[in-house]
Amino acid sequence: MALDDLELNIGGQSFKGVYVAVVISFASTLAGGIWTASEFFSRLEAQEDAVETAEATSATLGARFKDLRESQLQALQGYEVTISNMQQSLDDNDVQGLQGKLAELGTNLEAIMEAQKDLLDLRDRVATVEKSNAESVLKVENKVESLGKTDERLKRIQKEIDDLWDGLDSVVNPLG
Repeated sequence: MALDDLELNIGGQSFKGVYVAVVISFASTLAGGIWTASEFFSRLEAQEDAVETAEATSATLGARFKDLRESQLQALQGYEVTISNMQQSLDDNDVQGLQGKLAELGTNLEAIMEAQKDLLDLRDRVATVEKSNAESVLKVENKVESLGKTDERLKRIQKEIDDLWDGLDSVVNPLG
């Protein structure tokens, strides 16, 4: 069955198959073109919406950027004031003169360290003397105790001598 043999009857009219094929091809091409144009315009509208949204976002960001710039400018001015105050404080406190004072302080610290070494030596000597003194005190206490015992002996011996003299006196002068 060929396309030439095909006929289509619509409303009492008869159409040959070749004409029907040409009309269908033309109609499908026309429909494809209409659809493509419709899709193209739909995408253009989407792009327009995207551009409008981007413009609105850009305007918002621009306003925020302006606010940010102003706040940063104010913060920068505050920092400049703070730095100026710090500089004034440094000048008032003569920070540049600190180098000489630090050198003097270092010298004083060295002198203190040397004196501390001498004091440590003296401390060791004092500890030695205290130890020696404690030993001497113990020896003296022992000697005092020993002398106390000797004194008691001497008193007892003196009493015995006195008793002997009294006895001799009694023997020499029995009435006496």
